[in-house]
Order: sequence, then structure tokens, then C-alpha cells
Amino acid sequence: MLLDLPPGTGDIALDVHQMLPKSKEIIVTTPHATAAFVAARAGAMAIKTEHEILGVVENMAWYEKNGERDYVFGRGGGGMLADTLHTSLLAQFPLGAPDNHPSEPDYSPSVYKADNPTGREYLALADEVIARCGK
Repeated sequence: MLLDLPPGTGDIALDVHQMLPKSKEIIVTTPHATAAFVAARAGAMAIKTEHEILGVVENMAWYEKNGERDYVFGRGGGGMLADTLHTSLLAQFPLGAPDNHPSEPDYSPSVYKADNPTGREYLALADEVIARCGK
């Protein structure tokens, strides 16, 4: 089962931690220090409830235009969070949208194609999560 929880350590997260013991978690943050701080609290809750942290994913790590990267939310939040939680930074994803179109038969507004660099990064993350869950 895969759950996408709201950020932080509110009632929903606490209930899930108590109802699903011995779970594995991926902690997601943006590069911004405040987001990483909130995510660190969620990671601390995972550790306290004996959930295994598979790693950290940094979302909206940069915005790319004309081959240039702009770090609109700062840099390093995901790496610092991974260090704080003694785990790995599994992936960094750019701020953007898939380059598909509603007229395409396999259109999905939030899924990247496998031949897109971001799509390849998502596939690599999925492979890594599967490998880490298999141990």
C-alpha cells in the first residue's frame, strides 16, 4: 500500500503511524529550509514509531528554462534532510509539468513519459524503492 500524506505531523500522520506499524517511508521535501524542517519532524515521527525511512525525495528542486537551472526555492534542503535523518537522497525532481498533450491517447496530466529525463528519474526512483523494499 502506498499512502501520500499531507506534510507535517498532524493527526492524520499520527493516526497512520499508529495504525500501520513497521511501515517504510519516503520523506518528501522541497529545497527550502522551512519545508525541510517540517519534513524533518515527519521523519522524526517515523523513527519514533519504528518506521523505516527508505530515503528522501526533493521535489521542485529547480526550474529549467532554455537549458538554464533556476533554484527558485533555494538549494540543498533534500540533502540536509537526508543527512539529518541518516538516510539517502533518493531523487531530485524539477519544477515543471509533463510534456504530453490531451490529444494523445495515453494522456495524463501528471505522468511523465519514459523517454523524458524526469520520467527516467521517476523510473529510477521506483526501481530503487522496489530494491529497498525487497530487503
